Amino acid sequence: MNLKYAEGFEIEYHKGFKLLRVIHPWKDAQQEFTYILGQGILKEDLEIHYDAFVELPVRRLVCTSTSHLPMLEMLGHPEALIGFQSTSFISSETFTRKAEEGLLTDVGMSSGLNIEKLIELNPQLVINYATGNEFDQLEILKRSGIPYMLNADYMEKSPMGRAEWIKFFAAFFDEEQLADSIFSAIENNYNQMVSNVSNITKKPSVFTGVMYGDTWFLPGGKNYASRFFEDAGAQYIWAESMEDGWLELGFESVYDRASEADYWLGCASFNSLEEIENTDSRYALFDAFKTKNIYNYNARLGKNGGNSYLELGYARPDIILSDLIHILHPELMPDHELFFYKALE
Repeated sequence: MNLKYAEGFEIEYHKGFKLLRVIHPWKDAQQEFTYILGQGILKEDLEIHYDAFVELPVRRLVCTSTSHLPMLEMLGHPEALIGFQSTSFISSETFTRKAEEGLLTDVGMSSGLNIEKLIELNPQLVINYATGNEFDQLEILKRSGIPYMLNADYMEKSPMGRAEWIKFFAAFFDEEQLADSIFSAIENNYNQMVSNVSNITKKPSVFTGVMYGDTWFLPGGKNYASRFFEDAGAQYIWAESMEDGWLELGFESVYDRASEADYWLGCASFNSLEEIENTDSRYALFDAFKTKNIYNYNARLGKNGGNSYLELGYARPDIILSDLIHILHPELMPDHELFFYKALE
């Protein structure tokens, strides 16, 4: 499979089966995982080591991350999903309705899946994600005869790399051609917008995040979230950081560098300036607060509170980028209406 941005998986096509490798399953992983996807072939005939065998096409699927859901809808196979972890997190109307109609079973949290429910559902495949500490439970799944597969889209270092995991899901439904077409359209939209801001000389300074306890979490300079700011023609305050994960800083460290930043983009679940200030009066000291240049990515929430940005956004980086460019350089996209972001008042 031709992959242009994604670095975490690869797919090879052999006679009668597909070989899918997840190369970077979690941060600092020292192993990769191999999966065989096939139809009507005997496992014992395969002279390849593999971690799971999946019969194609997949018609009974369980997922554990909301970032998986848009891929199924975009590929036209929402009916395949029969189980999900904590269905209250879902923002999609399609899958929320499935849950309400009893067609989508809540199988618990990813770190505490209800094995009995999973055995009862008898899925062809469980798609999970891992940080390296979940193998005890995942091995229970394996011993129960339920194939599981690790998805590591969150490890990608660019927005387009993460979006390209639609091709990972396409392999389960033999929809590779459709996935390639969908992704190409997203890629073209994204790259055209990047080109439109490439000649911008004045780049507004931005920061993001909030305090959790005593720690302010921000994306490192090599994190995919930072790439959005760069591509939108912004100067991210921590762009020079070589960290591809998340920075953990104290309030004073953030304030020292971001107090005069032009924009504060993304602030957890806050819905108003008053709510921010009431939570911690120090937030009101930032220039972005004083000028009301705070935008949050919670404009679209599901009926149970699920956040569309954290679900659909990873599959549609072109929409996120269009929001950011409209905020930072409104003259370039004057007719755009914010989709994921909203200004806090």
